[in-house]
Amino acid sequence: MLSRFLRTTSLISVASRKRFSKTSLEPKDDLAPVSLSEVQTLVKSLNTRKAPGLDGGGYRHPQARKPRDLPASYRPISLLSGLGKLFEKILKTGLSDHLLGKGLIIDEQFGFRPAHSRPQQVLRLVEYVSEGFETERNTVAVFFDVAKAFYRQTDISHLGSALTRQDVLSEQEFLKAPPSLLYSAYTNDVPRPSSSGVQLALFADDTALFYGSRNRSTRFTLLPLQRAIDELGQWFRKWRIEVNPDKSAAIQFKYGKIRSRLIVDKNTPNLKMLDANIPWQRNYKYLGVTLDKNLHFRDHIERVRNTALFYKARLGAVLGRKSKLSRRNKRTIYKMCIRTVMTYASPVFAHAAPKALHRLQVIQNKFCRAATDAHWCVRNSILHRDLELPTISKYMKDASKRFFDIAGSHPNALLRAAVDYQPPHPTPIRRPRNVLTDPPDALTAAVESLMTSTTRMTDLVGLSVSQVIDLSSLLHPAAANRLRPGRRKEPTRDGFLRHPMPRRLPPGVVHSACHAPSALACAVRPYSVKLSKSSDLSSDSSRPTK
Repeated sequence: MLSRFLRTTSLISVASRKRFSKTSLEPKDDLAPVSLSEVQTLVKSLNTRKAPGLDGGGYRHPQARKPRDLPASYRPISLLSGLGKLFEKILKTGLSDHLLGKGLIIDEQFGFRPAHSRPQQVLRLVEYVSEGFETERNTVAVFFDVAKAFYRQTDISHLGSALTRQDVLSEQEFLKAPPSLLYSAYTNDVPRPSSSGVQLALFADDTALFYGSRNRSTRFTLLPLQRAIDELGQWFRKWRIEVNPDKSAAIQFKYGKIRSRLIVDKNTPNLKMLDANIPWQRNYKYLGVTLDKNLHFRDHIERVRNTALFYKARLGAVLGRKSKLSRRNKRTIYKMCIRTVMTYASPVFAHAAPKALHRLQVIQNKFCRAATDAHWCVRNSILHRDLELPTISKYMKDASKRFFDIAGSHPNALLRAAVDYQPPHPTPIRRPRNVLTDPPDALTAAVESLMTSTTRMTDLVGLSVSQVIDLSSLLHPAAANRLRPGRRKEPTRDGFLRHPMPRRLPPGVVHSACHAPSALACAVRPYSVKLSKSSDLSSDSSRPTK
């Protein structure tokens, strides 16, 4: 018995020493080991509404309308195990710190990196082309369509070569990493023909080359660009990255006030990728922005306008005149679902012609009138003031100011160099920074003046009819003319001037659709428009009654 007890005690002590001893091997690289606190932080960050699969370790995800104190209410419906998700997060954190913290990713790659975005990469191209318009430089850009980019690195036959030439992580760790970081690391040695002046732009698998030359002949511009395309094509073929030349596109950017019928100059040869012609196009959608050969952005504005109208039609029952939703909620839905579509990457095209941008403002004007159920005689500036909604031009200008402030101190040297210039003087050629010095348009100026004005409905109480008529400039001109003395007309079909106008407005009365001082519209049509004492933006009973 004593010998058995001693043997058991010795085994327990040996097992304890093995348990608390270090079991991991010495690292063969300079990657920091994973700490216990890091694992605890990542475990807490796991989504509690997701559950693992095979291991059965749930994240306390109860089913809907089930008692929370019964184990049967917690049923996992996930394909991945909890340990797999945790391992993926740990690997992603370590890989991101290794690649991005040490600057191993090239500056031309803007995809899947902190403080980088698609509009920044598009702006870099637009600034290069706009500068070429000023210096009379012909610019040609080529956009490549990479097929199934995120499925390329799953082939083990060439993963070993990629890991050997990049020396990032071991093969097993590389296979478990997220596809976005894998592709950035896999394509990190892409040819960069900066010595010949050809610029490279990358955002994940979206690849573009652009080059500008002051030579009037486009053929001389295409020579260095074709050499860069051949070098890039050999690299694509070597690492088995498929490129579809038919879906790729080439654009010759050329300044012109009038849209030319020619897509490219006459007798201009085609660029080739892997012995296949790259078609010339008038416009191309690059990272969500439609670029045309003149950089008028009319095609882009038309596309986002149609998309916004589509969403507006689908939300018509919620945002329309007969909707019982509060105005505050209507405004929130509009800002989230419709305005974001129209103003995506607005710093890139905010300097476009005001006539083209006005088409986007028309959509917002119609929303304001439908959301408030206002009469036609109420000005758009009053509707914007009452909804506390800035105009499209004002919103784009503020977004551009924030955008350029961030880009001026950006860690990427390519983006800093692209925005490091002073806006040119008023010339036909405009660049994105011109929007910062543009004066406000008429509607924006009217809204800003109403925002700073302190005139309210309580200030109008006690005014005579003639004084109210003097303030009728706030109304639509057609409605204001009907209030002028000496202009006696027959009653119209919609009821204007059918009843005598009251000499004084009741105390505290506010037009329920558009608030003071737009309540002057009530004085035009006193018996056909409902008056309310509430001027809250979130009021629901805001529709005129006949």
